[in-house]
Amino acid sequence: MTPILFYATEGLNTTQTALVIVLLIVAIILSLYTIITMRKVGIAAKKVDYFFEDLTYKSEMLNATVDTVARISNYVDIFDAFAKRNVKSWVKVATKNKDIVYKMVEKLRDFANSEN
Repeated sequence: MTPILFYATEGLNTTQTALVIVLLIVAIILSLYTIITMRKVGIAAKKVDYFFEDLTYKSEMLNATVDTVARISNYVDIFDAFAKRNVKSWVKVATKNKDIVYKMVEKLRDFANSEN
């Protein structure tokens, strides 16, 4: 009876060893796949970060351009109001650009006070 049990145990050991080797190979393959996937995720995250950084930079440039266009359109409106010599146009431009009018009044006031 001992030899049959010995053969069964030896066969079981061989099966277990083969199963452990197969599981180690599968674990190594999964580890490599995980490493490759994480690197690809890192690269994609960097690309997304660069994309948002580029959008931020372009929006800052665009804000300056929009501000410049708004100022130019205000000057055109002022010129148009003076060219028409229409009081309604002057009042409309003045109410539309209150902050500019206030700045001009402040500068005129400072200029008048500096003369004295």
